[in-house]
Amino acid sequence: MIIFLLALIGTLVVMAVLTVGRLWFGRRETLDTRRLLGWFLRYLIFNYLFCLFILYFFLPALTGPFGGWQWVLWPLLISSLGNLLSFSGVTLSILESSKGSSTSSRRSVAVNSSRGKVAAGIFGLIFVGVIGIVATFLISIFTTWFDGNAKALAAIPNVKIEQSSQLPPTDASNIVLVSRSVAAYKGQQVLGSTGQNLGSAYNLDQSSYTLQSIKHHLWYVAPLSYNNVFVNLTNPMTPGFVMVDAENPQLPALLHTEDWAKLAYLPGALLNQDLLRHVYLSGYSYGNLVDPTLELDDNLHPYWTISLMQPSRGYTGNILSEVLLVDAHTGGIKKYRPQDVPSWVDRVMPASTVTQYLQWWGLYHAAPWFNPSGLGQQQPASDPQLLYNNIDQPVWLVPMTSASANDNSSTGVFLFDTHANIAKFYPQVAGVGIGDNVTSTFKSTRANIRGYDVASVQLYQIFNTPTWVAIYVQSTSSGDIYQDVGLVDAKDLNGGNVQFEPDLPSALNDYQQWLTQQGSGGGGPSSKAQTVTGKVLRVSSVQQGNNTIFYLQIQGQHVIFTANLQLSSKLPLVQSGDTVTGTYTATGGTVINLTSFDDTSIDLSTAPTPAIITTPQT
Repeated sequence: MIIFLLALIGTLVVMAVLTVGRLWFGRRETLDTRRLLGWFLRYLIFNYLFCLFILYFFLPALTGPFGGWQWVLWPLLISSLGNLLSFSGVTLSILESSKGSSTSSRRSVAVNSSRGKVAAGIFGLIFVGVIGIVATFLISIFTTWFDGNAKALAAIPNVKIEQSSQLPPTDASNIVLVSRSVAAYKGQQVLGSTGQNLGSAYNLDQSSYTLQSIKHHLWYVAPLSYNNVFVNLTNPMTPGFVMVDAENPQLPALLHTEDWAKLAYLPGALLNQDLLRHVYLSGYSYGNLVDPTLELDDNLHPYWTISLMQPSRGYTGNILSEVLLVDAHTGGIKKYRPQDVPSWVDRVMPASTVTQYLQWWGLYHAAPWFNPSGLGQQQPASDPQLLYNNIDQPVWLVPMTSASANDNSSTGVFLFDTHANIAKFYPQVAGVGIGDNVTSTFKSTRANIRGYDVASVQLYQIFNTPTWVAIYVQSTSSGDIYQDVGLVDAKDLNGGNVQFEPDLPSALNDYQQWLTQQGSGGGGPSSKAQTVTGKVLRVSSVQQGNNTIFYLQIQGQHVIFTANLQLSSKLPLVQSGDTVTGTYTATGGTVINLTSFDDTSIDLSTAPTPAIITTPQT
């Protein structure tokens, strides 16, 4: 394997430094070939084993300054200290032997040998200090400090400023209604329902649930992991993985334990079964192996995606250079350029990398490196959120806010490509509520009379309005149970504005009506409006709070239309048989809110002027 060669190279580097120190700086030592060779062989064997240990367990990336070979400083440090300690031991032995019958010649040879070891140890420590401390510090200064370097860090993400005041519209049929905690609860249920007692040997880590698109539908996928090392030692594979529908919280989880679904390589497994170690030992040691993610192709075959990153500025500024697809069942590895990754792979830009990029951009693109006032600086307001505006082209959504800890609204919103280092910034979408204010708004709505917890909050563009969508849950020891969903205008956070319903279509309908009442238009998830014209079959009105809502069934339509009294003063006069017309945007539900309305059977344009009747005086 490649680490045997790498360990040999590292050992030779260490021994070269020690030998130079002993022979050059320890010139006063009387050369004793037998002693020198014995010393060399002992440290050669020790350093080779130590180098193997470092390479096998710590997987150092051979990239960046010094080609990534700075890990060799650790065996050099230990070897240098070992030479100095051996000098102390020899000195003590000489002092003790001087009281006995040892000859002066033997003491002289020992002293000469010890001088050489001291020279090797001191030279090795100097080398470690210069390369490991001084050089590392200087590299950090010259690659990250001062204004020029700060601007270079800020320029790593390719940011395009968008002038639109709206984010791309969200398809209401692809809104995530299941959080990781809800997925974990469902996964735990199916794990214990098979009758195989899988839970005694395997577990489903909540943090391992990965949101992804499979055949144009959103799912959470999580691998079955070993409960302990003893299970790992006796089982070369885990049984498979769990899938949880991310769009429909009412559906049960699916457990796949077929032969093709078994996982032979996992992060954190023992020895060569560990995913990253398997990849490293297969020759991919020339970059940082980042963000191993379990994804399924459209045939449900499991793969691990790994981003191979290269630092661009000293030890930092990781740039995506390759994407590795590892067959989770067989261990086969294929590498791709980022632009050539198969379309079923949802993301190759790690969320942590996106956060780091936007931190640099927010700090330095419009402000100097030394800026104690914080003027002009921004920062990510939250971790990146995976957003599926287009089911097959997800993006990382990140609201930005000012550097002030008192700011509770956004300065704009980033949409970062999940397949490339490309980001779009929408500064016109400023004023979006962020942070704890959003969660507190959802919790404070009067409709949440049972006091459900808020498990997930996500930002979407719904009805041409930036909208926070929250999931209400009942918490349990093994996860959360879905209860309700809420929507609120992201720029108008108020508990009274939250539209709270048990299902998404009802919440969308309420939200559209609320937006219409506020004069926001309530346009649909896409900006294209549709027109309906026909005869009224049935009409009825209901009172919702302080508003009167009219429900209409129109001939030839398979949905029910609703209209707010503010749309037209003709609504109270509508009768069965009237011809009406209106505009709407489809939400995917069976109840759709009209955004304009007219009853053409009621003609007010030719109404005669009422006659004035006078009563003669008596």
